[in-house]
Amino acid sequence: MKKITIVTMQLKTPGGIERFVSTLAKIFSKDFHVEIIVNYGKPTDKLAFPLPANVKLTFLSPHQPKEVSMRQIITKFKWHKIPPELQRRHKIRTEQNKVFNNYLKTLDTNYIITDRAIYNSLISKYYTGHAQKIATDHNFHQNDHKYINELINSLKGFDSLVVATKELKDFYQNKIKPTKCHLIPNPLADIPSHKSDLSNKNILSVGRLVPEKDYPTLIKIMEKIHQKDPSIHLTIIGDGPEKQSIKQLIESKKLDLCITMTGSLSSKEIASYYYNSSLFVMTSITEAFGLVLTEAMSYGVPCIALDRASGARAQLSNNVGFLVSNPENMSNEIVNLLNDKTRLKKCQENLPSALKQYLPDNVLKDWTKTLKK
Repeated sequence: MKKITIVTMQLKTPGGIERFVSTLAKIFSKDFHVEIIVNYGKPTDKLAFPLPANVKLTFLSPHQPKEVSMRQIITKFKWHKIPPELQRRHKIRTEQNKVFNNYLKTLDTNYIITDRAIYNSLISKYYTGHAQKIATDHNFHQNDHKYINELINSLKGFDSLVVATKELKDFYQNKIKPTKCHLIPNPLADIPSHKSDLSNKNILSVGRLVPEKDYPTLIKIMEKIHQKDPSIHLTIIGDGPEKQSIKQLIESKKLDLCITMTGSLSSKEIASYYYNSSLFVMTSITEAFGLVLTEAMSYGVPCIALDRASGARAQLSNNVGFLVSNPENMSNEIVNLLNDKTRLKKCQENLPSALKQYLPDNVLKDWTKTLKK
């Protein structure tokens, strides 16, 4: 049996990449030996998403360095903190390179799959074996030339880049040659046995509380919704560095009674919120592929998103969701949908066929073709 090695940063936070890595390892584990190299973590950590017992975990560093936002340092005019922060980041990179170099010298595998450009670069630099090397990308570039160039340059010596949408494949495939670009949707972990009955006026959003998810815009949308229909309630599930500022915004707009923030929850706990929701809402600025969108759809919950997010554009086309161009349109559309659910129910009827491409067996077939190339 051949071996697949997946390289990732950490598996404690219930984010999209962590869900992708865990689900991919799960579907591979039936036909391959699977090892996940975890950059930061330790064996006693509670994993955000469960893994089969036959998936091997190898932890390289016990503690993940505390995130410090350079943007916050600059905006708060704490100029004196910039040099030590740059020194700290350089030290982390140096130690990271050393750990990877030592581990990669001993790595015996048939396939290496990465989830970030930094790991592509380290493997290109330090790995001397003959495994097939496959990178995956989980961000939409937003025409950020620095990000684009970093990703392209990191692919030196890689066989393939796997992306989750046609838009990303069209963008990269002629820029990364001789590396090949493959389109493989991100897999769903499973399909729930029953669906939301769409009987209430609850809307739901799940995700990390970070700038790119743009929760402040969602709060402003909810303010307009509340003025039109006070019976509509929003639940936000997730945690992150913007948690406190989002909470303060909710309080400042006196929306405490119509918006609930739960913090981070387990998959089992989140399921009950899906069953009790009639609409899932996303206001992300950028989203290469929204795993939470397909997850919501698997529970029979229609989704609405701003069309500025690439993943949302790909996932909610063909009558399987609702795309709107701006926050004003979103607030109006949400109120309309929750007060006349004919369109929601029709959308729900289209979801099973739309989800077929994300089923584990179908995604595994696509990956198996890529691994053979």
